[in-house]
Amino acid sequence: MAVSIDNAALRYLSARSRTVFEMKKKLAEKGFEEEEIEALIQRFLSYGYLNDATYCLSYFRYAFEKGKGKRKVFQELRQKGVDSLTIENAFEDYLQEEENEYDERAMALAEAEKVLRIAGVSRDEEIPEKILGRIARRLGSKGYGGETIYGVIGELRR
Repeated sequence: MAVSIDNAALRYLSARSRTVFEMKKKLAEKGFEEEEIEALIQRFLSYGYLNDATYCLSYFRYAFEKGKGKRKVFQELRQKGVDSLTIENAFEDYLQEEENEYDERAMALAEAEKVLRIAGVSRDEEIPEKILGRIARRLGSKGYGGETIYGVIGELRR
Protein backbone atom coordinates (compact mmCIF):
# COMPACT_ATOMS: atom_id res chain seq x y z
CA MET A 1 0.00 0.00 0.00
CA ALA A 2 1.38 3.40 -0.99
CA VAL A 3 1.95 5.97 1.73
CA SER A 4 0.07 9.24 1.29
CA ILE A 5 2.06 12.44 1.09
CA ASP A 6 0.29 13.75 4.21
CA ASN A 7 1.25 10.67 6.23
CA ALA A 8 4.85 10.82 5.02
CA ALA A 9 5.10 14.52 5.90
CA LEU A 10 3.49 14.10 9.32
CA ARG A 11 5.77 11.18 10.12
CA TYR A 12 8.79 13.30 9.15
CA LEU A 13 7.56 16.15 11.36
CA SER A 14 6.82 13.88 14.31
CA ALA A 15 10.49 13.55 15.27
CA ARG A 16 11.21 17.30 15.37
CA SER A 17 10.40 20.58 13.62
CA ARG A 18 11.62 20.95 10.05
CA THR A 19 12.23 23.78 7.63
CA VAL A 20 10.25 24.09 4.41
CA PHE A 21 13.40 23.17 2.46
CA GLU A 22 13.98 20.02 4.54
CA MET A 23 10.37 18.94 4.03
CA LYS A 24 10.50 19.51 0.25
CA LYS A 25 13.76 17.60 0.00
CA LYS A 26 12.50 14.64 2.03
CA LEU A 27 9.24 14.34 0.09
CA ALA A 28 11.10 14.57 -3.24
CA GLU A 29 13.42 11.77 -2.05
CA LYS A 30 10.32 9.69 -1.30
CA GLY A 31 9.25 10.11 -4.93
CA PHE A 32 6.33 12.51 -4.61
CA GLU A 33 5.58 14.87 -7.50
CA GLU A 34 6.58 18.53 -7.25
CA GLU A 35 2.97 19.72 -7.57
CA GLU A 36 1.88 17.45 -4.69
CA ILE A 37 4.76 18.68 -2.56
CA GLU A 38 3.97 22.36 -3.21
CA ALA A 39 0.29 21.83 -2.37
CA LEU A 40 1.22 20.07 0.87
CA ILE A 41 3.73 22.77 1.79
CA GLN A 42 1.09 25.49 1.32
CA ARG A 43 -1.39 23.52 3.44
CA PHE A 44 1.15 22.87 6.19
CA LEU A 45 2.19 26.54 6.19
CA SER A 46 -1.45 27.60 6.58
CA TYR A 47 -1.95 25.09 9.44
CA GLY A 48 1.24 26.30 11.13
CA TYR A 49 2.91 22.88 10.90
CA LEU A 50 5.80 24.46 8.99
CA ASN A 51 7.18 27.87 9.90
CA ASP A 52 10.81 28.75 9.17
CA ALA A 53 10.78 31.79 11.49
CA THR A 54 9.56 29.73 14.45
CA TYR A 55 12.08 27.04 13.55
CA CYS A 56 14.90 29.63 13.60
CA LEU A 57 13.81 30.96 16.98
CA SER A 58 13.84 27.46 18.48
CA TYR A 59 17.17 26.73 16.83
CA PHE A 60 18.72 29.90 18.29
CA ARG A 61 17.65 28.85 21.80
CA TYR A 62 19.09 25.38 21.31
CA ALA A 63 22.34 26.40 19.62
CA PHE A 64 23.23 29.27 21.94
CA GLU A 65 22.59 27.03 24.93
CA LYS A 66 25.10 24.61 23.38
CA GLY A 67 27.68 27.42 23.14
CA LYS A 68 27.62 27.91 19.38
CA GLY A 69 28.51 31.29 17.93
CA LYS A 70 26.14 33.43 15.89
CA ARG A 71 28.08 32.95 12.67
CA LYS A 72 27.93 29.15 12.92
CA VAL A 73 24.22 29.17 13.79
CA PHE A 74 23.42 31.43 10.82
CA GLN A 75 25.44 29.12 8.54
CA GLU A 76 23.65 26.02 9.82
CA LEU A 77 20.25 27.62 9.26
CA ARG A 78 21.22 28.62 5.70
CA GLN A 79 22.26 24.99 5.11
CA LYS A 80 18.78 23.96 6.27
CA GLY A 81 17.38 26.13 3.48
CA VAL A 82 16.26 29.16 5.47
CA ASP A 83 16.76 32.48 3.68
CA SER A 84 18.99 35.14 5.25
CA LEU A 85 16.19 37.65 5.82
CA THR A 86 14.12 35.13 7.80
CA ILE A 87 17.21 34.26 9.87
CA GLU A 88 17.97 37.94 10.60
CA ASN A 89 14.35 38.67 11.55
CA ALA A 90 14.18 35.60 13.78
CA PHE A 91 17.44 36.66 15.48
CA GLU A 92 15.93 40.08 16.17
CA ASP A 93 12.86 38.35 17.62
CA TYR A 94 15.16 36.20 19.74
CA LEU A 95 16.83 39.34 21.11
CA GLN A 96 13.43 40.93 21.81
CA GLU A 97 12.47 38.11 24.14
CA GLU A 98 13.10 39.61 27.56
CA GLU A 99 15.14 36.75 29.01
CA ASN A 100 17.50 36.50 26.05
CA GLU A 101 20.70 38.45 25.97
CA TYR A 102 23.24 37.72 23.31
CA ASP A 103 26.73 38.40 24.59
CA GLU A 104 29.02 36.55 22.21
CA ARG A 105 32.14 37.39 24.18
CA ALA A 106 30.69 36.04 27.43
CA MET A 107 29.57 32.88 25.64
CA ALA A 108 33.02 32.44 24.09
CA LEU A 109 34.70 33.01 27.46
CA ALA A 110 32.46 30.37 29.06
CA GLU A 111 33.43 27.96 26.27
CA ALA A 112 37.12 28.77 26.83
CA GLU A 113 36.72 28.08 30.54
CA LYS A 114 35.32 24.63 29.71
CA VAL A 115 38.49 23.89 27.74
CA LEU A 116 40.61 25.10 30.67
CA ARG A 117 38.66 22.93 33.11
CA ILE A 118 39.09 19.86 30.90
CA ALA A 119 42.82 20.60 30.58
CA GLY A 120 43.10 21.04 34.35
CA VAL A 121 44.44 24.58 34.05
CA SER A 122 43.35 27.46 36.29
CA ARG A 123 42.80 31.00 34.99
CA ASP A 124 44.96 32.20 37.88
CA GLU A 125 48.10 30.55 36.52
CA GLU A 126 49.84 31.23 33.23
CA ILE A 127 48.07 29.33 30.47
CA PRO A 128 50.38 27.42 28.11
CA GLU A 129 50.32 28.40 24.43
CA LYS A 130 49.25 24.87 23.52
CA ILE A 131 46.08 25.29 25.60
CA LEU A 132 45.45 28.77 24.17
CA GLY A 133 45.72 27.26 20.69
CA ARG A 134 43.23 24.57 21.69
CA ILE A 135 40.85 27.26 22.95
CA ALA A 136 41.19 29.26 19.72
CA ARG A 137 40.48 26.18 17.59
CA ARG A 138 37.49 25.24 19.75
CA LEU A 139 36.02 28.73 19.48
CA GLY A 140 36.60 28.76 15.73
CA SER A 141 34.85 25.42 15.35
CA LYS A 142 31.91 26.76 17.37
CA GLY A 143 31.56 29.64 14.91
CA TYR A 144 33.01 32.57 16.82
CA GLY A 145 34.65 35.30 14.75
CA GLY A 146 38.33 36.21 14.83
CA GLU A 147 37.78 39.40 16.80
CA THR A 148 35.96 37.51 19.55
CA ILE A 149 38.57 34.74 19.63
CA TYR A 150 41.49 37.18 19.85
CA GLY A 151 39.66 39.13 22.56
CA VAL A 152 39.12 36.02 24.67
CA ILE A 153 42.70 34.80 24.18
CA GLY A 154 43.96 38.28 25.13
CA GLU A 155 41.82 38.29 28.24
CA LEU A 156 43.10 34.84 29.26
CA ARG A 157 46.73 35.93 28.81
CA ARG A 158 46.35 38.71 31.40
